[in-house]
Amino acid sequence: MKFVALFIALAAVFPLSLALRSNPRFARLFWMAFGMLPFLAAALPLFDIGLVSLAGSWIGFVYSLEVTIVDILALAALFAIPGGRVPWWCKLPLLVYLLAAALSIFQADEPLAASFGVWQFARMFLIMVVVTRACREAPLVALDILRGMAIGMGLQLVAVLYQRFGLDLTQARGLFVHQNTLGMTTHFVLYPHLAMLLYGYGRMRPLVLTVAATVVVVVFTASRATVGLSALGMGLTYAVLALAGLTQRKVMLGLSAAVALAVVGPLAVASFEKRFEAVPLTENQYDERAAFNRAALYILADHPAGIGSNHYVHIARNFGYSDRGGVAPSEGNRNNIVHNAYWLAAAETGYLGLIGFCVMLAVPLICALWTGWRERRTIEGNLLIGMGIALLIACLHSLYEWIIFAREVQYLLFATMGMVFGLTLHIGAVRRSERRPVPRMAPAVGALGRST
Repeated sequence: MKFVALFIALAAVFPLSLALRSNPRFARLFWMAFGMLPFLAAALPLFDIGLVSLAGSWIGFVYSLEVTIVDILALAALFAIPGGRVPWWCKLPLLVYLLAAALSIFQADEPLAASFGVWQFARMFLIMVVVTRACREAPLVALDILRGMAIGMGLQLVAVLYQRFGLDLTQARGLFVHQNTLGMTTHFVLYPHLAMLLYGYGRMRPLVLTVAATVVVVVFTASRATVGLSALGMGLTYAVLALAGLTQRKVMLGLSAAVALAVVGPLAVASFEKRFEAVPLTENQYDERAAFNRAALYILADHPAGIGSNHYVHIARNFGYSDRGGVAPSEGNRNNIVHNAYWLAAAETGYLGLIGFCVMLAVPLICALWTGWRERRTIEGNLLIGMGIALLIACLHSLYEWIIFAREVQYLLFATMGMVFGLTLHIGAVRRSERRPVPRMAPAVGALGRST
């Protein structure tokens, strides 16, 4: 049955591609759905096709060789978008990590499980390339994807409010399986929309609602890392864009944010009090994150080439590394993944994988901030700064969580990378064609349209 479903999905690629190429209205809806669907991935597993699965017998960041509806949409877009290769500097870091992950299959205890991780990153390569090409060809695609993300976050808000006030959960997880997944996804929505709001692009009300909804979601996750890093990211976004040019709008929004903080602050404190009343902190007795990090360090010391993608729990639990690291002996702890994406990459894919992983994250981050600052008087530049800060905060968050390896987060991560690369390449093409810098006027008129 699953192969029949795969055949039907692949058969839909060609008509989707034709509609995407010939119908502008359909294209807008297509890219909005592309941005929204990752927020529904955990709640709508009917759209996943697991070709080979180890669910129930394997613990890792992925359980199957799968294809999702987002992959099908990406494949359709690949055939619809006009040609033009994506430069190697955009692709090479991810390809290095993919190479390290592929090589790790040969030393994995369960090569099939390791191949699941490689396949997932290969799908993300497709996502990144497709979004890059789409945004290079038509920068407005980035706005449609972001609108889809905003709709997805709105659906998460509905679920979060029900969980908090209807089910009385201390930590709302929205439509995801864990609040940390929800927390990580907020970064890719919050800062780009805040940047557009501060710049004054488009209608104010949808941007205000998106930012406000995302902040409420952040607060009700009651996650220390999510709340703290979100506050840092919002402060950075405001500070950088204020340095780019302080306007009356930015001053007004800054004062409004101060008033909102007076309302949201007590709400955040109450959320944390409720959480810690139910589950008191015990880090002075047992630091779980430090124990996991030690276990990963021991694994890397013994296996500098890695143990195999998607293998951390299997090796740490069954080969004594959790014991050596001091991980608590309960089943829940022993079946958990190290709470640090960099240690996870290092343990599973070795030093080569760690280098590839770090460079893969650093290149779009630097690209976004560098190009964004250079074009800071245009909407493209402001949007790139917002995306750059989203990537920066996601990188910092990954020091405390492995969740950036989850497919739902990776769809948003690599779509954001693609938007960064696509907008940057478009700006470069405009510069070369005009033989002069992109006009820097306030308000500026760029490829994304006129400021309002």
